Amino acid sequence: MKGIEQAIRNLNTLSKSMVPRATAQSLNRVAGRAISRSTKLVAEDVRVQQKLIRQRARLRRASAEQNPPRATLSINRGNLPAIKLGAARMQLSRRVGFVGKQGSVLKIGRYTFRNAFIQQLANGRWHVMRRVGRSRYPIEVVKIPLVTPLTKAYQEETRRLLETDMGKEMGYALKNQLRLYLVRKIG
Repeated sequence: MKGIEQAIRNLNTLSKSMVPRATAQSLNRVAGRAISRSTKLVAEDVRVQQKLIRQRARLRRASAEQNPPRATLSINRGNLPAIKLGAARMQLSRRVGFVGKQGSVLKIGRYTFRNAFIQQLANGRWHVMRRVGRSRYPIEVVKIPLVTPLTKAYQEETRRLLETDMGKEMGYALKNQLRLYLVRKIG
């Protein structure tokens, strides 16, 4: 943005708190936008509801008292348990290739899990479990991996929004701070 350094110097001569307030305001707006856009991308990619992804993001908002102001995004990138996907239903399936054999299929949302069942664990939580083999612990909790889609989406969106939207938001916030300053001085 042209002349932003000069505008910042001019505003600093009027009030020392205007520029940090504007910076914090614009950072918070861009961070909120990064959360919403990244959430949408990951939800489409993994094929789950957006609310399941959105509740994994926390925004610590920037304030004018910080030097320099900074907003912090903390994302829970752990695997999503399949039980959170919605209501489960069991279906008997006649699989092709196995003459006379039937298997059960557990469907939750858009996902289908073969040889899966729902069980209450020792800690009291209900989970979708699946048989994995003939080892000592032959069952595992069914989870959807989210590490790579979350990391990729948040890093790309944050970088892109800082390049494209931060200048515009900073300009809007500086204009608003100047307007508020003039209203206070005149009114």
